[in-house]
Amino acid sequence: MPKRAARFPDTATMVFCIGAQKAGTTWLYEALRASPQVHFCRNKELHYFDVMAGRADLAIANRVKMAAALANKLTAKTGPGNAKVLKQLREVTDLLTIYTGEPGDHDPYLRYLLRGYRAQPVVCDITPAYAILDAPHFADMASIGTAKFLFLLRDPVDRMWSQIRMAEAVEHPDVPKGDAFDAACAARAKMLIEAGRLPRIERADYERTIRALEKVIPRDRIKYVFYEDLFAPETLDDICGFLDIDAIQADGARRSNPGRDAAIPDDIRHGFERAFARQYKFVRKRFGDRVPTAWHSAQRA
Repeated sequence: MPKRAARFPDTATMVFCIGAQKAGTTWLYEALRASPQVHFCRNKELHYFDVMAGRADLAIANRVKMAAALANKLTAKTGPGNAKVLKQLREVTDLLTIYTGEPGDHDPYLRYLLRGYRAQPVVCDITPAYAILDAPHFADMASIGTAKFLFLLRDPVDRMWSQIRMAEAVEHPDVPKGDAFDAACAARAKMLIEAGRLPRIERADYERTIRALEKVIPRDRIKYVFYEDLFAPETLDDICGFLDIDAIQADGARRSNPGRDAAIPDDIRHGFERAFARQYKFVRKRFGDRVPTAWHSAQRA
């Protein structure tokens, strides 16, 4: 018997939170998850629309690889030995079902997304990588529950340096904090600057994302939030107002997934500023005095 088509609740609003890497989406996720008026599924980053658009092959490949690795851990023995692995395998394979629909068929995604839904007025998918998508994809997303969009922006220099520190810490966890780690981060940054790759990083191209969004989404269904303002109570209140839910409280002093500290050398900072000059110029023109004073080149753009 065929499954009934999944239907998004008429009484709920779909909300997509997108943004650059290291721009505060995990903190916002943890804050919103505390609200009884917001529904999340088990995973923070679903990577559905970017995978289905053919823009995130690595995301689905990693999930398939994880499922295969878990399956290989199963033993041909009775008893409780396989229980933990089977639970993990079920979670991964359940997640993989979101990709089983035909193009334009979002039923598998909605079934997974709405699992455990209890009539909350907001359903949320926080996947920062959706920022790389194009206008037709945003229009498709917007058709689900007349969706709203939250887009988080962070100063390009600070965001890039944070991403580099995170990558260096993940790839070389044995390098101790201090001069050796600082030097490794600086070397990675210098390589990116000299290769000329920085202006082409899609998830850091705020101008491209904003133009694509505003081409197909009404302005009143988009909210732009600056990372530098995110942790202030009034900003969270403003976000809750946009979502039409009751105000919530969160610890603005706490950071999610904080990276290792490393001082950015002046030459690296200046190289980043030159590479992201177009982004600074666009954001200043688009948002004016809303741009936080902490943005390095905002005043000079």
